[in-house]
Amino acid sequence: MSDDSDPWGFLAPKTPKEPKAETETGAEVATKAGPDGSGDSGGVGGVGKKSGSGRAAGEFRAQMSSQSVRTRAWPLAVALALIFLAGFSTEVAAASQMIALAGTGSLLIIYPLGGLILLLVAVLQYRYVDHQSRLRVARIASFGYAIVLGAAWLGLTLDFIPIVSAGVIWLLADQINFLLPLLIWSIAADEFNVAEGRKVFGWLVAWTYVGQVGGLALAFVVPFIFEPLGLPLTTLLILAPLIMVVVGIWLPRAMKSSSASKGSDKDDTYSDSFKGAIEFVQGVPIWRSLIAASTLTFIAGSVVIMGFSIGVGDIVGSNAKNLQLIFSGTWLAAIAVCWLLQTFVAEKIENKLGVPGTLLILPIATAIAAIALAFGIVTESIVILVIAITIWRIPRWSLDENARRGALSLVPDEKRTRVSFLMDLAPVAIGLVLASPIVLFADVVGLPWLAGAIALVFAALAIPLAKRVLDGWEDSLSNWRLRRRKRNRAISLDVLDALEESD
Repeated sequence: MSDDSDPWGFLAPKTPKEPKAETETGAEVATKAGPDGSGDSGGVGGVGKKSGSGRAAGEFRAQMSSQSVRTRAWPLAVALALIFLAGFSTEVAAASQMIALAGTGSLLIIYPLGGLILLLVAVLQYRYVDHQSRLRVARIASFGYAIVLGAAWLGLTLDFIPIVSAGVIWLLADQINFLLPLLIWSIAADEFNVAEGRKVFGWLVAWTYVGQVGGLALAFVVPFIFEPLGLPLTTLLILAPLIMVVVGIWLPRAMKSSSASKGSDKDDTYSDSFKGAIEFVQGVPIWRSLIAASTLTFIAGSVVIMGFSIGVGDIVGSNAKNLQLIFSGTWLAAIAVCWLLQTFVAEKIENKLGVPGTLLILPIATAIAAIALAFGIVTESIVILVIAITIWRIPRWSLDENARRGALSLVPDEKRTRVSFLMDLAPVAIGLVLASPIVLFADVVGLPWLAGAIALVFAALAIPLAKRVLDGWEDSLSNWRLRRRKRNRAISLDVLDALEESD
């Protein structure tokens, strides 16, 4: 275990620091309070180390005496695994069906439509998600997806406008992979303080791999199982609505004793909801750079994903079985590498680079992936196209995911999910919307490889913004708008050691 006595240390860049005094006077704490006097950067009330640390340590031991962190996180781990099992298996199968039915040109419609729907659903949830019980929101969302997915699957099975049905299922699978995990991660951030999150967030990310690998492996083996049995590949698509029903019923029951995610009684208007998140971003300047860097990165990344799908579709043709095998096999290999990274080196990398340094990895990887995409298109090589998408997927699904969860743990509970929408969901949606015209423009001018070159420009613009986040991260941690830090900093090494032993 690290000898760093500050549980927040992993959030900071790893630069030498001058030793600080172990105690703070009441006046010193008062000067660090927010302008409203609430002391958001404090939380112990200006007492010295003995009383503040002792109280926090005692409360922490009391919490941990009954349940270990991972025991409390177990329902969230299972929910994440099930959600990604449904989402990934459905997305691969639906994408293969869509390309086989309508050709790669359908992607020019599906991608921007998916981004717009993602934004629409996010806006519908935006007002309520931080003030209603997140468990209740998760239940409603799960049941809603189950109903629409079931109806679309029935339409595809009965051959009723199959192109529309396949498109709806693909779009909803995309929603499942983005929106529902955001809700689960918000519940996790409510349930665990930062010291606990340091122990459990990486473990939860590893469980997302269980679901992702399970979903991709299922999509890969289904053609070999269903074909001899005479079952259509679309039979797999019934799995998602069934899983959504299970999650909607089981998760709120499994978490009913939790004190987290109860929401507040405040009934914000949409204007207030957006204003609160925007004020937070404007008040912590590096978050503006972080969101801008994320948006540029995901525009470039979406072009890479779309270029890969269209390139493979053009080479393979309309064979749904071969498309499903290539898509699922490629993603499965990438997930396997992510799992190895998460298990053996992700924590070491994050401890060395800190959250802001780790966030710099994805823009750099995206630039390299864009170059590989251009070469893959020029050479019409599936192998190079697979390399391009893998270069993007591996850091996106591993190191970058960890760093984003760590960054969001700094956001106050009442704003976290809405800020997460700005940092995670909005950039993804914007990327999906803009990828289509970029790829279409490259195709119209007769230079398909140009899509990779344009993606490279966007990724290159994101790198200095991500570097700005790295340079300003240390100073931002003292901002009073961030989640209370002193309570977590007061937790001593012996308490963290007890936490480790309890796991």
